[in-house]
Amino acid sequence: MRIEKTEQGKTKNGLRYYLFPRTGFGEQIAAVLVQRGANHLFWKGRDGEKICFPQGTAHFIEHKLFQQEWGDAFARFTQNGASANAFTDGDRTVYYFTCSDKFTENLRLLLDFVQKPYFTKEDTERERDIIVSEITMYEDDPMWVGHYQMLECMYGKHPIRNRIAGTAETVAEITEETLQRAYACYYTTDEMALVCAGDIPLGEVRRMAEHVARRETAARVYFPTEDAEIAEKYRACEMRLSVPQFQIGCKLPPLPKQDWLKKRMAAGFCMELLAGESSVFFQKAYEWDWLDEALGSAFFCGEGYAFAAFSGSGTHPEETADFLGRELERLQREGFSQEDFQRIRKKHLGQLLRQLDTPQKLCFGQLAWARMDATAIDLLTCIKTMRQEEAEKMLKEGFSKENMVLSVVR
Repeated sequence: MRIEKTEQGKTKNGLRYYLFPRTGFGEQIAAVLVQRGANHLFWKGRDGEKICFPQGTAHFIEHKLFQQEWGDAFARFTQNGASANAFTDGDRTVYYFTCSDKFTENLRLLLDFVQKPYFTKEDTERERDIIVSEITMYEDDPMWVGHYQMLECMYGKHPIRNRIAGTAETVAEITEETLQRAYACYYTTDEMALVCAGDIPLGEVRRMAEHVARRETAARVYFPTEDAEIAEKYRACEMRLSVPQFQIGCKLPPLPKQDWLKKRMAAGFCMELLAGESSVFFQKAYEWDWLDEALGSAFFCGEGYAFAAFSGSGTHPEETADFLGRELERLQREGFSQEDFQRIRKKHLGQLLRQLDTPQKLCFGQLAWARMDATAIDLLTCIKTMRQEEAEKMLKEGFSKENMVLSVVR
């Protein structure tokens, strides 16, 4: 797949679009990205009025938008031979479908229901029970529990610490009026994007994008001032696991949006060199029988937050976290070898190219890159031009053992 085959632009009404025509694939995919999610709880109106939405509001809207005055959008997609779904995270909400036929008809349906909320008291009450059941299910997932323990240890005020779906108590506060007001704040065309990939009719997609109505709001989102220090160093809970699961977080200073792409890439290099399969950390932890496989790792950043997260399982989580902190300090003193740095560069290039080998992977990649106003070309350029000194500077100035936290589920 050639990543240079990309068309991107912005309609007169403010909707961004990213189109990836790819012949030879039986799959077509389209997605609408709304750059508002679970973190966007606090707003100020035109007159300075402060608006605070309950935790879980963005997720609740995601559930409800499929319910239209004329019926269920999920069922209509199925009738059209498409598979549709949606998800919400801290910074975004995404609606998408895949199909092999009737792409234009399904795209029209997607754009239509996202623009036309239909919130009634009866349907809202019914959906609340469904969401509470979903929340209960998540509370039985050790990785989910451990992840939010980690976030609560790092952040005392920022909404990133909150559950995406909210809690049973906060969901109980959400009414149809809450949903309507939040929709008006969240679903503005300047914060939305359309991503399509596969054997798609470019001209028709452009015309449909141009007909998306402009939506604006005078309200502006804001975030509570977060302390630079972590809120808590360690937290553990009991879930009767045979082998403890743990997550190690490292809180970093928030990053300006223009730096998200470069800093995320530099952090990814650092985390791989610190704890990847070829790292000194993993080789020794494996020899000591603390780990059977390398820690999972990911870097997250958004408005008002940035953190690195490592996850794994083993019988010595406290010792593992302490050793990781000591290895961080060693690498901060000694730096990386050029050989290791170039090896990680090649690995990241391979991972990016594999992410482009199907329309679905390309679409989901672009949904993430759009938050940084970037495309695959920008990522490719960033990886190729990343200098060893930049990664070492990120490790020394961004990461701190004092800002590391440990979350354990036993």
